[in-house]
Amino acid sequence: MIRPHAESFYYSDTDFEAMKRTMHSLREKGADGFVFGILTQNTPAQAAPRIDVARNKELVELAQGRPCTFHRAFDLISESNWDTALADIVECGFTSILTSGPSDGTAIECVDDLDRLVHERLEQLRGRVEGHARLPQIIVGGGVRATNIRMLWERTRAPAFHSAALAQSSVELVSDAEVEALRAALNKAT
Repeated sequence: MIRPHAESFYYSDTDFEAMKRTMHSLREKGADGFVFGILTQNTPAQAAPRIDVARNKELVELAQGRPCTFHRAFDLISESNWDTALADIVECGFTSILTSGPSDGTAIECVDDLDRLVHERLEQLRGRVEGHARLPQIIVGGGVRATNIRMLWERTRAPAFHSAALAQSSVELVSDAEVEALRAALNKAT
């Protein structure tokens, strides 16, 4: 993941230069994909966050063909602006979007929004995509656990899911048991 700070998805010129250096370093060390997302700074004339097409596109190009996932910055885009945001993400060349839906909830709380994103919004975009552009895959994340992944899959039929799979008593340790339970629950669902 290329993210110089966790304060927001708005990055200064200094932050952006650090992102480029990090991407170069990780690419040289053999990274086979990247996760990042940059939004434009809000101005009085532009109250809603938007995709920073120029900067995201530059990073996608720096990935040199490795897949890039647009990070949960998408969650800050209002649903009324999803069509524009999705078109911008396609223009940048992202292969996937990691999202929980609107920023005020988990994937479970936003399952209806995720269903609309996966089944309606991407389909509407399909007819407008030019040339050989590929639609991004939706990766559902945000509170995904073994106890809810089956319901999320049944409701959204999303092609991919992301879970931190953290141990209940830790904010940094992955639980092997949770990973196994996630896989088992998804296998039963599919």
